[in-house]
Amino acid sequence: MTDNRNAALGGARTFTTIGMVGAGNMARALATGWATPILCTDNGSGRAAELAADTGGVAVATNAELGARADVIVLCHKPGQLAAVGRELDGTQAVVVSVLSGVTSPQLDAVYRRSRAMRVTVNLPVRVRAGIVSLPTGQSVDAEVESAVAALFGTVGTVVRIPEHQVDALIPLAGVGPALVAMFAQAQADAAIHAGLPASLARSLATETLRGTAALLAEFEHDTLALRRAVASPGGPTERALAAAQAQGLPHAVLAAARAALPKVTN
Repeated sequence: MTDNRNAALGGARTFTTIGMVGAGNMARALATGWATPILCTDNGSGRAAELAADTGGVAVATNAELGARADVIVLCHKPGQLAAVGRELDGTQAVVVSVLSGVTSPQLDAVYRRSRAMRVTVNLPVRVRAGIVSLPTGQSVDAEVESAVAALFGTVGTVVRIPEHQVDALIPLAGVGPALVAMFAQAQADAAIHAGLPASLARSLATETLRGTAALLAEFEHDTLALRRAVASPGGPTERALAAAQAQGLPHAVLAAARAALPKVTN
């Protein structure tokens, strides 16, 4: 199926015009990260016009028009609309890229039988070009298409190639992670406020602490224990703080949150 479909649609292409179906938070994050005019549609909410105005792009009237004008179409609509949107777009010469949560590559291929379609997962930090982008391996597109998609999404984040069955494992880290980190930053800011800092300063410094710590972790080659040891002096405040966090179950709370984020298995 892969060879026939790709042969029918020709060779590799260069993406010059990006189209988006849907104009919600993820579409806005990607458009902001790419910082290029886009074509977009919505289901009548009016958000496509807002997104187009903010990015210098164009809100087009229909998905069919989008399919005719774009080189690559990023599906950012609700997962439940997969079949309905597919009926409008299947057969487009554009490469179709789905960032839809929970929609697998086989499900995507079942809808886009006459188009080159590929699953990609992204998280919200693509907005600031610091996202995590996964490209599940073994998809029914040729290497040139995969390379072009990786290059496009690589401009807004770190691209990792993993087997399809490992994609869900990214949810607690890349998907839920930004919200959990934001919760932790708020708790740190609240602690500083309680100790006497003004609220605005505490929130700003909590953000800067996260930024600096992330840079240090990269320098320490992601060795979290080495970083903790570098910060903590024996008997000092950091050592006491770490012990208190451990006693209050911080690692267990994070693990519980991760498990809660994973898809529920039904028999």
